[in-house]
Amino acid sequence: MNPSQDLCNRAQQGLKARLDRLTQEMMTGDKSDIPKTLGGDLSGISHIESRLKLLTTFQQNASEAQTRLAGMQAALGQIHDVVDDLGPRLLTEPNILDEHDLRARADSINRDFQSMLATLNTTSAGQHLFAGNRTDGPALTGFETILAELNTAVSGATTAAAIANRIDAWFAAPQGAGGFSDTVYRGSDNGSTRFLISPDHRIDSNLSANSVELRDTLKGMAMIAYASEAGPAMDAKTLRDLFSEAGVRLAKATIGLTAARADLGQQQAAVTQAQARNSAETTTLSIARTNMIGADPAETATALEETEAKIQSLYAITVRLSRLSLADYLS
Repeated sequence: MNPSQDLCNRAQQGLKARLDRLTQEMMTGDKSDIPKTLGGDLSGISHIESRLKLLTTFQQNASEAQTRLAGMQAALGQIHDVVDDLGPRLLTEPNILDEHDLRARADSINRDFQSMLATLNTTSAGQHLFAGNRTDGPALTGFETILAELNTAVSGATTAAAIANRIDAWFAAPQGAGGFSDTVYRGSDNGSTRFLISPDHRIDSNLSANSVELRDTLKGMAMIAYASEAGPAMDAKTLRDLFSEAGVRLAKATIGLTAARADLGQQQAAVTQAQARNSAETTTLSIARTNMIGADPAETATALEETEAKIQSLYAITVRLSRLSLADYLS
């Protein structure tokens, strides 16, 4: 190899290395030699990048929390709309409807009850929203199981007051006593569903189908469902009285549902605020990171063009010297 060709080869290697470096900087937006850019002090950039990764995790958690809370809020909204309208009606309808219409009304409420159970088994992103921290399965068993348990709990009661009290006791029974929490609720209330949504804030979701607010709602609906399933076996007076008993409970349940929705709303607002703070900090840190190690796009593009022009020129010289093809030259 003559001296001219050797000089061209060395120049070729240098230009190819420069081209690779500039191409990398153009693709990543960062200087290729960060230690050199920072004079060997990497502590500042390490802190920034660690914080950015942490903020990314917080934002992911916040997004998951917001999705969960929105799903729960929508479900409670559906239930609340039914109960808010139904409570007062149950207190007045026994006085204005005849027996046939009252039984038809009980059948309609029974269907609403079944829809309510389905709502509490709703999922979001593959997780059951009202099953506490056991999100991989439904919160509640099926309607037929609930009905069988109600029949067992009410067995022997004949008056509306006695039936209502038995159903109250069954829903209020603590775990281990064979009530709603043991036989119907399939979730878990040990602990909570927790989301770390920012460096200084977390969301603890404790609301489940086993929460008092929802048990109060379900028991009022269950009383009418029991009456509907009993059919003609339940006399008209007991039916009318049971409507009133259920109405009182649903009117109370409305208060609890309103409070639960308000709590969810506060959590949603907290998540939104955390997302905004996380985003602002991410922007600030990203700007600082760019100032420290960012490659200027315009300068990089200009340098790339200059390097490519030099490569073309060197190629022309090399061809004249050795008659190499461009493919051979670049290989």
